[in-house]
Amino acid sequence: MKRVTWTVSALAISAAALAIGTAAPIYAAANLPTSNVSVQLAKKDGEVHGFGMPANWANLGDMWASFEKKYGIKTVYQAEGNMSSAQELQAFQKEKSHPVGDVGDIGISFGPTAVQMGVVAPYKNKYWNQIPADLKDKNGYWAAAYYGVIAFEVNTKKVKDVPTTWKDLLKPEYKGLIGVADPRQAGEGFDAVVAAAYANGGSASNIQPGLDFFKKLKQNGNWNGSNVGTSEMQTGQNAIQIVWNYLGESDQQQLKNDDIKVVVPSDGTVAGPYVEVINKYAPHPYAARLLNEYLFSDAGQISYAEGGAYPVRLKYIKLPKSVHLPPLPKKVEFLTGDLTKAQNTVNSEWQSEVLG
Repeated sequence: MKRVTWTVSALAISAAALAIGTAAPIYAAANLPTSNVSVQLAKKDGEVHGFGMPANWANLGDMWASFEKKYGIKTVYQAEGNMSSAQELQAFQKEKSHPVGDVGDIGISFGPTAVQMGVVAPYKNKYWNQIPADLKDKNGYWAAAYYGVIAFEVNTKKVKDVPTTWKDLLKPEYKGLIGVADPRQAGEGFDAVVAAAYANGGSASNIQPGLDFFKKLKQNGNWNGSNVGTSEMQTGQNAIQIVWNYLGESDQQQLKNDDIKVVVPSDGTVAGPYVEVINKYAPHPYAARLLNEYLFSDAGQISYAEGGAYPVRLKYIKLPKSVHLPPLPKKVEFLTGDLTKAQNTVNSEWQSEVLG
């Protein structure tokens, strides 16, 4: 991993000072809270480094490649691609005196945490008014770009009776086969707990049924204690994973495995948005903001859809005829607004109630 320090030239800093009308601080772009980023300054940055944005996640690999081709700005993301939401924010905080990452992609429940930690910079791109109010921070610190639904990724070669409900996952035939992300660290895992709560009479404001469900899944040995990922499916560590629909579909393509089936549970699921953040201490601040513009542009939003994710600006764009997003299930709850209380409950109770 290439470690970088602040390298914006004196010319870039001077130009930034003129653009904002004040003497530029060390992190000049922190004073660019709205859409007026200069492509020229972004190109001078020469690079943009992403945390928690792997190539197989919602078609981000193609997104990075398209951005690099369009602007000639190098993209770096592979080394830290699999960071969880919490790890991304922790890295921003830990590395602020020698920053590496410029941008991050985190679950919406971690948005308020990012603001509280003081590690993200406000920026309202030019599509800001087309993003629903409950899917963005009013001060510009984060905004949702896309969402998926929690689903079961199943290897049908190892699982003959494919589960279609949360209740099914408790069957003894799935002993040791199920993986789920740590909900204290990953937005995907947190939303899985909310989805389980929703299917069992709860909600984001009543998370207890979800904790109770995973306690049972752990006690009966069906959850094998592992995380989720392409490698876990490839090696056979997991035969069932609780993941975003677009990640299951990505595994199908990446592993070229027709035995992998993605099932949205019929007894309830959640649609979980992921939000884009810019590191307050970004070493390539202008490139970071230009990438943010691209992620929310028509081209970026279509790219998400090509990866099976639902773009946040769907009503404002026209998808190519080749793109067919799966219809949303009837029983689905959108996770919006401040989820801090639910996240805090999971953080405090997961170890004692579920892991034991």
